[in-house]
Amino acid sequence: MGVTWVFEAEQTAKSVERILESIGAELRGQFLVDVTTYNPPTPSPEFSSNVVMHHSKCPQSTFSICPKETFKKSPKAVCDRGFDLILGKLNNGLVVDNAGKIEINGNEYNLHTDWTIRVGTATQGTAVKGVVVEVEYDPSVIVVQCREMMVEFVKQVFNKYYDNQPEIFIITENPEKYSPLDTMWQYLLIATKLRKKT
Repeated sequence: MGVTWVFEAEQTAKSVERILESIGAELRGQFLVDVTTYNPPTPSPEFSSNVVMHHSKCPQSTFSICPKETFKKSPKAVCDRGFDLILGKLNNGLVVDNAGKIEINGNEYNLHTDWTIRVGTATQGTAVKGVVVEVEYDPSVIVVQCREMMVEFVKQVFNKYYDNQPEIFIITENPEKYSPLDTMWQYLLIATKLRKKT
C-alpha cells in the first residue's frame, strides 16, 4: 500500500468513473471497506468507542482505532482477522452498533501502473450516504516524497477537492513512513461524517 488520499465526492460513482476512464484508467476489480463502531454499554469519559475496520486491500487485517481529536492521539492497532472473533466475546464491555455500520463498495482502477483509484458508494443499512474516492500513489510510502505530486494529481483530475488535504499531509514534515492505519483514519473521519447525513 502506498500513500493514500481519501475524500468524499459530490458526484455519483458513475460520473467519477467516467472521468477516470477518460484519462486512461483501467478497471482492475472491486474493493470493499467496512466501518463498525463498538461502544461501551454506558458512556464513559475514560473509555471511548472502538471502531473496527476492514479494507479489501489488506484482507488478513483488522484495523482498530479508538478515535480522539487527532490521529496521533488516538489509540490504534492492526490485528489479524481473529480480532473480530474476540470482539464478539466482549459483549459485556462493548456493544456493536450494527445500525451505524458503514460499507463502502465499488470499483478499483489502475492508471499508468503508479496510481490506484478506488471509487465506492457508501451505504448505511439500505441508505446511500455518499461517494468516496481513494487515490493511492503506489511507488512510495514516504508522505513528503509524494505529497506535492498527489496534490497536483487531485487538482488536475478532481479539481474541487484538492484543498481538503488529509491530516497526514498537513502535519508531516519529516520523511515518516505511511501506513495502512493512516488510510483507515481517513475512512473513519469520512464514515463519521456520513453517519450524520440524513
